[in-house]
Amino acid sequence: MKDTISNRRGSFELGACIDLVPDKEAGQRNSSMAAGRDHLPCAAASTEAYFRAAAAILAMRPGSSEPDMSAALLKRHYGLAGSITTLSSEVERTDEVNLSDGRQLILKTSTRPEAIDSFRFQTAAMAGLQGAAGFVAPEVLRTSSGALMFEQEGVCGYLQTRIEGIPLHRAMSTPDLLFRTGSALARLNLALEQVNVPAAHRPVLWHVGCWSRLMELEQYLPSGSIADSVRVAMAEYAEFVEPQISNVAWQVTHNDPSPFNMMVTGQGMGFIDFGDGCWSPRIQDLAIAASHVATDSTLPLGGAEHPIAG
Repeated sequence: MKDTISNRRGSFELGACIDLVPDKEAGQRNSSMAAGRDHLPCAAASTEAYFRAAAAILAMRPGSSEPDMSAALLKRHYGLAGSITTLSSEVERTDEVNLSDGRQLILKTSTRPEAIDSFRFQTAAMAGLQGAAGFVAPEVLRTSSGALMFEQEGVCGYLQTRIEGIPLHRAMSTPDLLFRTGSALARLNLALEQVNVPAAHRPVLWHVGCWSRLMELEQYLPSGSIADSVRVAMAEYAEFVEPQISNVAWQVTHNDPSPFNMMVTGQGMGFIDFGDGCWSPRIQDLAIAASHVATDSTLPLGGAEHPIAG
């Protein structure tokens, strides 16, 4: 019964989203889909050169600027001062900035050349989402010169607002919350489809076009059932999914809507960390989000039916 109700709610929600899009915007969306198929960015991302460039970025050690440099950059490019705390981060340096007026901001910086394109993508994507309804995204604060990001003597970076809330992986996982998560993700994708961003085709190892080559890294998998499951999944992808991947709608996507990058806030579901975003199949965002909640083997879809319905 719950599955039936969820499916009906999902059908209603999808219909509501379609009804909210004016005919002109719907035409633009169809044009975007056609352009995605004509452009076939998957072909470029499937090349040896793309994969090698993306893998080389992963192999580099994370860099970080000196603690006092963050304060200097904040003052020089934004005219702001506050207490700074370094947060954990995979690649770039991420600092929490607490201003005297109570505002909390996030400053991201990097000395790595490839970070320039990544930051260009992230800032343009978040700036393009401002004003969109149905979800929450960080706001990019412009520099004193009006730019979305800054570059200074080998260091680049940007400043954004910090979303207040609870990471989804720490929240009580209920069917209603997961449904609302799927609904918010749908609205995020609808908004991202209208955003024109630079560097959407930069090398990203997690791009779906790289998947058929990722088994080169299988030597690093833990032995046993995990490695076996990965081999089966990748073989099924190569046989059944990859030949059809160009037939689905492509657009700018978040590409990593995991429970660690989704926030439960008082204003709705929030999305953070657009660093893996790129031009990829629209449905990939839903697939990634759903895979993280498919944890109950007694259910046909393991629990993923709730975000899918949303």
